[in-house]
Amino acid sequence: MSGLGAGEEERAKQMAGMQMQQDSDMQEMAERQKQVQEMQEKKRVMIRQILEPEALERLSRVGMVKPEKKEQAEMMLLQMAQSGRLTEKVTDAALQQMMEKMVSSGAATSVTIQRKRRDDDDDDIDLDNL
Repeated sequence: MSGLGAGEEERAKQMAGMQMQQDSDMQEMAERQKQVQEMQEKKRVMIRQILEPEALERLSRVGMVKPEKKEQAEMMLLQMAQSGRLTEKVTDAALQQMMEKMVSSGAATSVTIQRKRRDDDDDDIDLDNL
């Protein structure tokens, strides 16, 4: 006499298979996360080698306010270094010029204010007919 019925045995096998799948997915995710961290660390080391201390400090302050700008500047610096366009460490002034070029070459950010028209009374409460 078996302790489990055929249906229960099949369910147990399915659960074991699902558990194994989850374990392998978690392991893959951990490996990907580790690879991302290693790449970020390599990038940080390369940026430290490319920039002078003042420029590195400026870049970190920019990153506090606008992380996407910092990321864009880092990518540009790494591309310049890999292509051999950087022969010496980047100074603070050179980083400022590079950041200004990035801002001027990018799309100009603008704020558009849309005001309600006076004749748009759809959402107003008609207090006269109460």
